[in-house]
Amino acid sequence: MFSKVMALPLWLHGALAVAAFAAFQGIKTRLDASYAASAHPVDYATGQLAFDADTLEGYYAVMQNTAGLEVYWTTQFIDFSFLASVMAMGLLIATLVARVGRVGSWGRLLALIAAGLAMAGAGMDAVENLLSFVMLRQPQDISQAVAITYSSAAATKFALLASAMLLLPLALLLALWSRRQA
Repeated sequence: MFSKVMALPLWLHGALAVAAFAAFQGIKTRLDASYAASAHPVDYATGQLAFDADTLEGYYAVMQNTAGLEVYWTTQFIDFSFLASVMAMGLLIATLVARVGRVGSWGRLLALIAAGLAMAGAGMDAVENLLSFVMLRQPQDISQAVAITYSSAAATKFALLASAMLLLPLALLLALWSRRQA
């Protein structure tokens, strides 16, 4: 997949990367608004990293009391669009950086690893969303095993996405360095 994207004409690859970033920003705005409208009592990361069924049940109870639980369901569906935009953006921007580096260079390799990490992070977001649907079926009776699995998926997502974001600037520097050495 990476080689097919990198084989696109450079202008098209760049335009797709800009479009993916714009889509990400637009969907993120909608996702943030829906999350706020759900009256979820804590921020994304705090809610997703609870690792405790009772705590998650408490968050859901707050939303049930404010009629925000239905909005939260919708928010989970919007999040699928968001994770698709993260996947596209990670793939397109990281492979664009990879194109800067010479074939076989560390810059190219690290950029491709960053692309894979971003896509894997988006995949873990999908797993997390699916587990949230399991919890939303019985929001007052969440299994501790599901809560731990849900938070583990979220923690893995955050770790993969953070790794991709940290790796990409290093990849760009090494890619530019490899060009300078040519």
